[in-house]
Amino acid sequence: MSYIENKDNPILNSTVINFSNLPLTIMPPFERGKGIPFSSIEPIAKVPVYEFLENGDVVFNVNAPGVEKVEVGGRPGTRWGGERHELEHQTQGWFRGTVSGIPEGFQYMQYYFDGKPVLYESAPVARGYSCCVNYIDMPPADDDFYLYKDVPHGALRYETYCSGFTRTLRNCWVYTPPTYDTCPDRHYPTLYIQHGAGENETGWFWQGKLNYIIDNLLAAGKCEEMIIVCNCGYAESPDAPSATVFHDISRLIIDDCIPFIESRFRVKKEKSGRAMAGLSMGSFQAQRCCFNNPDVFDYIGVFSGSTGVALPGGGPNMLALGIGDYDRLFGDPEKFNSQHKLLYYGRGMQEGGENLPKEIEWLHSKGINCEYFVCEGVHEWQVWRKTAHDFLPRLFK
Repeated sequence: MSYIENKDNPILNSTVINFSNLPLTIMPPFERGKGIPFSSIEPIAKVPVYEFLENGDVVFNVNAPGVEKVEVGGRPGTRWGGERHELEHQTQGWFRGTVSGIPEGFQYMQYYFDGKPVLYESAPVARGYSCCVNYIDMPPADDDFYLYKDVPHGALRYETYCSGFTRTLRNCWVYTPPTYDTCPDRHYPTLYIQHGAGENETGWFWQGKLNYIIDNLLAAGKCEEMIIVCNCGYAESPDAPSATVFHDISRLIIDDCIPFIESRFRVKKEKSGRAMAGLSMGSFQAQRCCFNNPDVFDYIGVFSGSTGVALPGGGPNMLALGIGDYDRLFGDPEKFNSQHKLLYYGRGMQEGGENLPKEIEWLHSKGINCEYFVCEGVHEWQVWRKTAHDFLPRLFK
């Protein structure tokens, strides 16, 4: 497939996955009392929010009556960057402009009306930066592993359960594989996977397209069928002091969510049938949960997180973060290796991935069994999509 073929894939920037992004209808001025019914007025134009051109450029259309200046740009930390691009005023609040050089994949972005950042509700919206934020999902030129294809598809289910840890009603999103409803005697392993800071439990399906990634892998015979559970990573006990950098969700997952999932779905209840992973903040939560409870999970995935190896310019102090004492944890490699079937690390090259092979080499020198994956990219969803695509086939073998 090519960029131009992938641009129309229905899960990138369409109403299949977004709240809005309907075509914009640009209307001429309308004055009441002139005897002309509004229903008889023809629109000036009907245009999409984004138009993807064959050369990779994007045409932005914005309907902003009463606004004098409209700009678009990437968010800080994205590969697109924070440079603003001004759109040209067409007529009656319609602004239009072509932008070049937007990197492929999911890019958080910002609209500016008269210099002020705004949420443009007619464009795609996701949860990021601890708020609702606009984004554009640039079609890939080559990688189509996360796009919708004509293959059997699993189902996404919204579930609620009571948490004794937070003393609140919680929700989680659950993916069930294509055979779940047609093979009632089959039981499935489960992957519990966490989002990053500023996002929520919808991230892996909304931004990450994880359900399409596994659907395509299953259709190609490249991974095992499994159930996938996504929880919100913000969880505090009312009896505990306010959380520090990362919430410890171990009790939420182990005491509340796992029993709920294992009573609600046909899943394998042995340790060998459970995996946990996470990206960024979620990677630290996964490590904290798995390393401190070695009898619960056999497979551990650390996406854009630390190995705990103190190389020059290395990651944070894991003990200070409450993850664990790595000297103690890795001090008995034979014991550690017997407790887990897979310890996996994935990272983008522009977020420290260039150091990951050295860190893995150090772990191997200490006798720790682990695997890793690196790809081009910064701290972004395109990296986590690729990491998940590499990670999933390694589970439950």
